[in-house]
Amino acid sequence: LLPQREQSQLFSTVIMGNWVVNEGLSIFVIFVWLGLNVFLFTWYYFVYDLDDKYFYTRQLLGPFLAWARAPAACLNFNCMLILLPVCRNLLSFLRGSSACCSVRVRRQLDRNLTFHKLVAWMIALHTTIHTIAHLFNVEKSVNARNENKTTIQSILSHLGDTENETYLNFARKKLPNPEGGLYVAFTTLAGLSGVIITLCLILIITSSTKTIRRSYFEVFWFTHHLFVIFFVGLVIHGVG
Repeated sequence: LLPQREQSQLFSTVIMGNWVVNEGLSIFVIFVWLGLNVFLFTWYYFVYDLDDKYFYTRQLLGPFLAWARAPAACLNFNCMLILLPVCRNLLSFLRGSSACCSVRVRRQLDRNLTFHKLVAWMIALHTTIHTIAHLFNVEKSVNARNENKTTIQSILSHLGDTENETYLNFARKKLPNPEGGLYVAFTTLAGLSGVIITLCLILIITSSTKTIRRSYFEVFWFTHHLFVIFFVGLVIHGVG
């Protein structure tokens, strides 16, 4: 028999080995997913913060341009992923296909809802950053639109006032804040669609809490079907 200390070490090694075998693939997938989020955020942040193509937009909006666009790239990526873990036909096909899935992979597929929830929380995080950054963008745009032509922000804001001239500042009417901000939010395509999809996301997430899901499942079920409006609005928001 082995001494007690060596038995404990051997037992710990076996437990750790079994844990790596059972959970290694899940950890790998999570780290790849997190790594892609970090890469997308960092890449697009520096694209909008350093690229000469966005120089004048940065002069108008400041650092909040990059803080709005970087999470937007991550939102596109995660919104692409969010439905995959709940595609029942796809999961059933993968589970039943011995040619493409080992037993270990099929075990990970059984944790589809866990990954679905992780992606949802990542969407909530990037939505928060994206929304806060755009609140600052709208405020700066409206303020610049109401300034006299003495600053570069004001000069850029007056582009488009003449016929056949493109504009840079999306706040076209000279309204002070908060009226100007509300006008932009509810009269522009990007603003109105952004408000709608944010409200849909809030309803979906809040109704997904354990208390509501267990006590008022119908609320959870019907609010989750707002995902149709959410994705339609997401496409429109991107176009706007």
